[in-house]
Amino acid sequence: MLNWRNLITRAVAGVVYVCILLFGILYNQYSFVVVFGTILVFALDEFYRLIEQKTPHLISKLFNILFGVVIFLSAYLFLEEITILALPITSLIYLLFLFASTIVIKRTDIFNTIIYSIFGQLYITLPLCLLLLISYEYKLPNALYYYAFVLAIFVFIWVNDTFAFVTGITLGRHKLLERISPKKTIEGFIGGILFTVLAGVGFSYLFVEYTIYFWIGFALIVSLFATLGDLFESMIKRTYNVKDTGNLIPGHGGILDRIDSLLIVVPAIYVYLLITNSFI
Repeated sequence: MLNWRNLITRAVAGVVYVCILLFGILYNQYSFVVVFGTILVFALDEFYRLIEQKTPHLISKLFNILFGVVIFLSAYLFLEEITILALPITSLIYLLFLFASTIVIKRTDIFNTIIYSIFGQLYITLPLCLLLLISYEYKLPNALYYYAFVLAIFVFIWVNDTFAFVTGITLGRHKLLERISPKKTIEGFIGGILFTVLAGVGFSYLFVEYTIYFWIGFALIVSLFATLGDLFESMIKRTYNVKDTGNLIPGHGGILDRIDSLLIVVPAIYVYLLITNSFI
């Protein structure tokens, strides 16, 4: 029986989430830093709480979250040309603290803690710092906030997820990777790619300073790596035997459940932008 209350709750929560994201992206660089800095805090908290189930954590979760935020803010200070030293200094201090802990903490399993700490930063903090970098335009003498690429990433991820689901439900017959995500199908995967590429064609009419071929390539990269990101997080959740990484967003799970695709898409798009010379 269809539960309308849960459906309405899920819909409202989804709309609120999307509106917050769009505000953070479209308003200015300050709203971007606030919104995605907050997302970073919740995502790191969910990740470390999940990993703590099986991995010893001798270094404080709060310490790791704090340094993740400091590194993210340091990236912003670098882009705004307020200081170029904050980012390397905070990153090096964090690494030096972790290295020193292997000597100071008298435990044979201390390396589990190092892995626990660093992987969270590589998996979550680094992609969000790269997303911040992607949000700036370097074609002028000074870096300026430019939301087109970030907006495209989110729109293409949403299009890919939506039409992969719709195509999979209606036409899906062959499983994509059943051992990790039993519901994903090859047909859904292909459908998501096709509709995302069409969305890329649409963006070529909105942001005409880039060619249609650029936007098609952009959309294709997003679609492929969004699926990879979703599968990777599914593998993590299966490893720890959980359905969702949290319950922050009613009906949708945690923040990590919402940005799993983003975390893998962003590094891939960053490489794509460097290869296509779109930053300089």
